Amino acid sequence: MTKISIDPESCTHCGICMKICPVGIIIPGAEDNVPFIPAEAETFCSECGACEAYCPTECISPIFETEHYDTTEIGTAGITSEQLGTYMVNRRSIRNYLGKPVDKATIKSMLDIVRYSPSGMNSQPVNWTIVHDTERVKKLTAHSIEWMRNVLESDVDHPVKPFMPALIGSFEAGNDPICRGAPHIAIAHAPAENPMAFTDSIIALTWFELAAPGFGLGACWAGFLKIAADSYEPIREELGLPEGHAVQYAMMFGYPKYKAKSVPGRNPAKIKWI
Repeated sequence: MTKISIDPESCTHCGICMKICPVGIIIPGAEDNVPFIPAEAETFCSECGACEAYCPTECISPIFETEHYDTTEIGTAGITSEQLGTYMVNRRSIRNYLGKPVDKATIKSMLDIVRYSPSGMNSQPVNWTIVHDTERVKKLTAHSIEWMRNVLESDVDHPVKPFMPALIGSFEAGNDPICRGAPHIAIAHAPAENPMAFTDSIIALTWFELAAPGFGLGACWAGFLKIAADSYEPIREELGLPEGHAVQYAMMFGYPKYKAKSVPGRNPAKIKWI
């Protein structure tokens, strides 16, 4: 098994690939000095593509199944810190949505970006279940309320229990306090035994939420749905998760009903310099 291919004609022996490799398994060749990964070290390659990305002559190619993001039309030019900052601070948690559905092609374009979110050792453990059917979203809300009713009727001590009567009352009044009337839900799931899956999923969903405004969309973390999914089997059945997978977190999304006109204040960053 070979992980990377290095064109000896283009290689300048600069050594950047050896320095940039996160696990340090790329070494110089004995005869031609062209770097390579020894066969006994290939199992430690995380297929992160760092060597490929940083090669100044672009002479490194992966020899493993992967899919690249197309930057041919827009290039790789950066944006200013001011532009990035303005985009990021304008992010809002969206809890009011238009009834208009988001087409699947747009969602796929978002996830094509989100798949580049960092994960431990580039393991990429996050799987996605997109609840695109609005009626299924309503079922998830109903199941969450059912779970809350069961908890209230039991002796179970749960940290969300004090909020449950108000949430149930809101639902009975015709509102959706769980998914906020969002047309769609993004479920990040992964093998339950993976110790890094939750962190990697949170990072991926953060990318998802941050990418949303660029597509004219808005999103919000569906915390109550996540909590209910941890304890209520009907939700797992509705989602049809693979055996051994757990809901790592959930996010509601859709077209925002209202447009923010300003950026609210936040507390100053809490910093300790040492």
